[in-house]
Amino acid sequence: MSFLRRRAPRIILDVALLVGFVAEFVTREGPDYDLHSWIGIVLIPMISVHLAANWRWVISTFRRRGSHPEWPLARFNTVFSVTTAICIVSGFPLWLEWTDSSALSVAHNLTGLLAIVLALSHLWRNRRRLSVLLGRTAASS
Repeated sequence: MSFLRRRAPRIILDVALLVGFVAEFVTREGPDYDLHSWIGIVLIPMISVHLAANWRWVISTFRRRGSHPEWPLARFNTVFSVTTAICIVSGFPLWLEWTDSSALSVAHNLTGLLAIVLALSHLWRNRRRLSVLLGRTAASS
């Protein structure tokens, strides 16, 4: 995945993830719930690519844990990842109508809302990286 070491693909992926999360949130209610489900399915490989692109950082922070200067960010990202995974996994049985469990529906809705809040917080916590990434891209244009 060497193309993800370049700035432009990383920015495009990050923006696409943000748009996807917001689109997921906006389409959660309404007449076309299938759109919400398909956006969620499209997000799965995008999230996987995002994680793969940052895998060296993930491994580095978890190996050094408390001694790594970005350990608090890594812990936060872990909570964000687990929340997003729960939201995705809980959505499939609801979408496929395998269950009409109100508890599963509540879990899906709560983790979805929390994932939006955490996504925005994730962007905020990574604002320095993003500004450097955007600044270098703008300067190279």
